[in-house]
Amino acid sequence: HAKILVPHGVGEVDPSSLPVFYNPASKISRDLAVLAVEGYFAGKTGLSMCEPLAGCGVRTIRIMLESGVMERAVAGDINKNAAKLISANAAINGLSERVKALHIDANLLLAKMHAEHERVDYVDIDPAGSPARFLENACRATSRNGLLGASATDLAALSGASASTALWRYGVHLAKTVFLKEVAARTLAGFIVMSASRLGLAARPVLTVVHRHFVRVFASLDRGRSKALEASSEMGYLVHCRACLSTRKAAFPALIDGKCQECGGQLVVLGPLWLGVLSDEAVLNRMLKNSKIDDPTYGDAYKILRGIAGEIQDIPYYYPVAELARRAKTSPPKVSRLVEKLRELGYKASTMHHDNSAIKTDAPPKTLLELVRDTAT
Repeated sequence: HAKILVPHGVGEVDPSSLPVFYNPASKISRDLAVLAVEGYFAGKTGLSMCEPLAGCGVRTIRIMLESGVMERAVAGDINKNAAKLISANAAINGLSERVKALHIDANLLLAKMHAEHERVDYVDIDPAGSPARFLENACRATSRNGLLGASATDLAALSGASASTALWRYGVHLAKTVFLKEVAARTLAGFIVMSASRLGLAARPVLTVVHRHFVRVFASLDRGRSKALEASSEMGYLVHCRACLSTRKAAFPALIDGKCQECGGQLVVLGPLWLGVLSDEAVLNRMLKNSKIDDPTYGDAYKILRGIAGEIQDIPYYYPVAELARRAKTSPPKVSRLVEKLRELGYKASTMHHDNSAIKTDAPPKTLLELVRDTAT
């Protein structure tokens, strides 16, 4: 395992105020990055990566040591002290010849790599806040059939809790719904897909995780206008009624009537969002195979991945069971019992990897409310 020198004072002050950025709370994000790289590039070796917002370099060092596929890395940071710390961490882990540490702006580094034809197989973007301003250059710097990993912590904007920020930052029209975290995941995935598409690249999510304070999307990247068009065609809109909770997909918002077909309530339109699959089954299965529930390093990541594996991929919304119970004027039923009942009736139903008190299902809200009343504890 990696030996890491971190900035003095971790545990005493907020990590984001340290001279070099290091966030111990992001361990799970780094665990997932190692597993995603290992799972996506299974069977390959001699690959390259870039982390342009590297801080002390812990993510790069861990991927280099633990994934088994990387030969070289470029780790950059705008903080002048970071390159020294990255170099020191590379040295104590025997990686001095394989990790290049740079004091450089993230976008400049990515643009230079593209301009100088030094693209890499994996680019990891892990900012404090939004990755939006880095994503086009990150796509440019990623090789064909490469992997891009991007995190975001601006959940208020991504989810629609702050609709005005969502509009100017991500170019999407959002509103508050009961499935905020699904909207956040599909906003970020969609922004990556469209950032790539503008460059004639095809991005497709292979793993999407919502966990506590962050959303993280890993996306494959390919080249070609037809592939970019194919990926872009899975963008669309969600039409949601706050009155009865009915939600449906729509290709174009101009074709949407302003009143709910079910109850006559006012509709809100969300999008454009990624409406395709958020996680690739083959990559997910390889990641699960490479982690164990009792593993001291990857145990928590394994639990998240198991949750994703059991989650319905093609339903882009969910229902908090407590909200259903409130509307049904009853106590919340056991989530597992509700899922079981829905499946018995022939509906798709699953729990959520980020919220075990919510369900995904294609059952209409009216049916859901009846079932909640019938199965209430």
